[in-house]
Amino acid sequence: MKAKYFSISGYWKEDKEKFEDYIVKETEDVEKSEADDNLIFYYGLSEQEIIEAIALGENSGYDFVITSYKETTF
Repeated sequence: MKAKYFSISGYWKEDKEKFEDYIVKETEDVEKSEADDNLIFYYGLSEQEIIEAIALGENSGYDFVITSYKETTF
C-alpha cells in the first residue's frame, strides 16, 4: 500500500505565525526516492491523527496547530 501525503495549514503555538501547505507523510518510512527530504515537514501523521489534531486545536501534543488539510501527491 502506498503511503498518503497531506498538505496541512495552521500556525505555530509559540508565536501564532501561520503556515500553509506543509507536506506530511502518513508513515515514518523514508524512501530512497525522497531525496528532497527537506520538502516533507512531518513523518508519521495519519489522516485520522490530523483530524484529531484539528479537533484538539492548541491542546494537541504538537508545537503547531493544524487548521486544515487536504490529501496531496508528492
